[in-house]
Amino acid sequence: MPLKAEPKYKKLQQVVDTEAYRTDTSVLLAYDEAGGKFLFRALNSNYFLQDDDSESIEVLKMEEAERLYDAMPSKHVTDIVAAFPMHHGGIGLDTDTNLYDD
Repeated sequence: MPLKAEPKYKKLQQVVDTEAYRTDTSVLLAYDEAGGKFLFRALNSNYFLQDDDSESIEVLKMEEAERLYDAMPSKHVTDIVAAFPMHHGGIGLDTDTNLYDD
């Protein structure tokens, strides 16, 4: 069985309410590649939606992000607890990050 290609999204960085959101350091959770929409969890544990068409980032409340995650046709993180650890009792679980505590 052939491997599924990684989704292609624009690498964006935007400051929203003094917080920097970057797609290249965030975890992709779900996406609608045909619609150009990608849902991420940032390193600060906030959720945001990237719209490739308008090259914009919209910060979302966790509940709104989870509704969007459920509605998106493709899941990059398929475990709901890993996607939303604080909301589903997964605090303390190892989750992917680009930063390491020494």
